[in-house]
Amino acid sequence: MKNLKVMGFDLDGTLVKMRLNFQNIRKDLGIPAGDTLEYIRSLPEEKSSKLLKMLEQKEREAAKSAEISEGARELLDLCREKGIKIVVITRNSQEATQLTLDVSDLKVDMILSRENATPKPSPDAIELVLNHYGIEPFQMIYIGDYIYDVQAGNAAGVKTILLTTQERADEWAPAANLVVEDLFEVLELMKDGKEVA
Repeated sequence: MKNLKVMGFDLDGTLVKMRLNFQNIRKDLGIPAGDTLEYIRSLPEEKSSKLLKMLEQKEREAAKSAEISEGARELLDLCREKGIKIVVITRNSQEATQLTLDVSDLKVDMILSRENATPKPSPDAIELVLNHYGIEPFQMIYIGDYIYDVQAGNAAGVKTILLTTQERADEWAPAANLVVEDLFEVLELMKDGKEVA
């Protein structure tokens, strides 16, 4: 990872563990199965705005009890030590993301939320990061626990690491450059100076 300038992270399920049950959220908000944000954005503005506010409230509630993922603090410390920028790219709201990081006492260099770019699986947020720091895709790695994270990274041309915390991780694994059980594995790779294939 000698060329690494930026390490990007998904939030929920990656840097932290939150109690966001999307099946229950969709039920509470009257949203059918599928992509919650895509559905909300397809609605007329008044209805969309109302549902986004309800969703953000649930995100803020979950933020208050967020727990740091295993290896997250150590990995961020090593990134700082090596001068690697730390970026969070999430489908959560900006306010809920900042609250989550504050509660968890995690410091990052940049947050890109659903208000800043088209949500994942779009590569828009990752491309914004590349442009902001003036780097090439090979100088960034993106880590997440969901297929959207891998798809966004792949579409932007950056290396992707999939955390196997979701039930369908085995199904998504072939799309990622690397599959790990926790962030300690990424930490060890960095310490050993190994590259992500």
